[in-house]
Amino acid sequence: MFNSASSVGILLGSAMLAFGIPLLVYALNFEHHPADVTLGSLALALICSGAGVLVWRRQVTVPVRHLVLCWFGAGTLICVWATSGDAITHTFAATVSAVVLLAFAIIPSRIALWYPAVLIPAAVLSLALQPGAKLDNVAMSALLALGTGAGLTWFARSAITADTDWLTGVLNFAGFERATSVLLRDTHPGIPITLCRIDLDGFALVNERHGHEAGDQALVEFTAQLRKRLPTSAVLGRIEGDAFAFLLPGRSSSQAQTLLAGLRSAVMGFSTGIATHDADESASELFGRAGVALYDAKRVGFGGMSIHDGYYASISAVRQGIMNGEFHILYQPCVDMRSGRAVGAEALVRWNHPTRGPISPVEFIPLCEASGSIHALGHWVLEQAVSAAAHWNAAQPPGYEPVGVAVNASARELMTPDYADRAVALCQAAGLSVANLGIEATETDFGTASDNVMVNTEKLRAAGVVISMDDFGTGFSSLERLTRMRLDIMKIDRAFIGTIGSATADAPIADLAIRLGTAMSLGIIAEGVETREQADWLIARGCFLAQGYLYARPLPLDDFVRDWVNIEPDSTWWFASNPRSL
Repeated sequence: MFNSASSVGILLGSAMLAFGIPLLVYALNFEHHPADVTLGSLALALICSGAGVLVWRRQVTVPVRHLVLCWFGAGTLICVWATSGDAITHTFAATVSAVVLLAFAIIPSRIALWYPAVLIPAAVLSLALQPGAKLDNVAMSALLALGTGAGLTWFARSAITADTDWLTGVLNFAGFERATSVLLRDTHPGIPITLCRIDLDGFALVNERHGHEAGDQALVEFTAQLRKRLPTSAVLGRIEGDAFAFLLPGRSSSQAQTLLAGLRSAVMGFSTGIATHDADESASELFGRAGVALYDAKRVGFGGMSIHDGYYASISAVRQGIMNGEFHILYQPCVDMRSGRAVGAEALVRWNHPTRGPISPVEFIPLCEASGSIHALGHWVLEQAVSAAAHWNAAQPPGYEPVGVAVNASARELMTPDYADRAVALCQAAGLSVANLGIEATETDFGTASDNVMVNTEKLRAAGVVISMDDFGTGFSSLERLTRMRLDIMKIDRAFIGTIGSATADAPIADLAIRLGTAMSLGIIAEGVETREQADWLIARGCFLAQGYLYARPLPLDDFVRDWVNIEPDSTWWFASNPRSL
């Protein structure tokens, strides 16, 4: 069977032209016949249809194939009827067999069986009902047509048997693999395709305790329940034993999870591995990733579910995502808790993937670091943030304090020899004072054993860029390393801020971090401040800067500028008037 939409379109369009053009010549050049007008009009319609199929060949999906085949078959039957027993009539009747052959070439065999079952008897009946039809001619045409139909039926039965599981009636592994390849080729790149692999929990015990017949019956019932509850577009297959798989076109991994949660209440227990197709990934690679996820799920125990995130964050994918506008930056204000005024903002990148939907940075940043695409992404974020900060500060009225921007940098970025030079150059090109740019790295990143990290941070700091340690308290920095790093700002991790007021042992750690930062003459920013109680506690201990939902969630650029950049320096009314403080 032809698999790709393009190849099917070429085959169908060419066949219709190959039939329509000679038909038009016959209608125009042979002795006048009452049917010439009918045949000529039909020929023109077939030629136009064939040309249209060739032009839009990439859109020739299975429903379109059925529509075109039905029209082609009807056209040949009209020719048989219109020629009224002429010698050419039997040629047109034989053309029906060609249409049937086309059906088996471009339609799954199970469905293509309907074409010989309908078209061949219709062609024979049309011949038999012609005025003056000769019995021997009709019989010869009927034998030819029936022989063609019988041969195609045998071929179809063999093809169906080769692709079908003998017990459950769904696709076997070979059939499922072929169906997966076809689906991946014919589906638009922007439409997600999710593969779920399933293993039944404890199925071996069913065979041991109740025998193989009971096990087979359980598999049949499980398959029936799956077919009943899966979407009509799903492709289901039995891989082997108690292992099944199904494809969900148009559904993301999160939507697949929701569907599987509903299945669990209706069928016997199973473990699941899920993988969503990545661009340029083959069927076997997708199947393998779902298998890895299934292995992870089974290690958890019965009923486990795992998603393989894939390798979607490659260098080419990230660069393509930047070009396509899939990435965007949100800005979370850093607020002086005493006045409610923003003194800066942290630039936070987000990825709205075309097939996976919104992806958390916690998920894609490690993959970008592993693939090396973090360099392209990090440079883009730095460039965008510097440009945005330059514009909002340029728009500030005279006398207003500048509002800086902080950008996160990973150890891999800081290990690049020219990182500091590029950051300073971007500031100069955008017209942003380097004093209004902050570079943040985690405690772990600063601890990376690389001279380039230290060289870059020293060069940045010497140029006037503010250097911050993010997530302080979650790494393993020694006091000696802290003093050697020459930081400007310490950001206390939200894990310690979140316990303020909860009567746990972690509030003293936040207090200790504030005391340590003060002793080292560092600026201190508290992350994850969500309550007024936490803010008051921090202010009382000398920590005046904070980020958190008490003040604002990460905001699109326009919203951040509108709400935070032009606030009066003494705007103590902010807490009462701004709804984000509620």
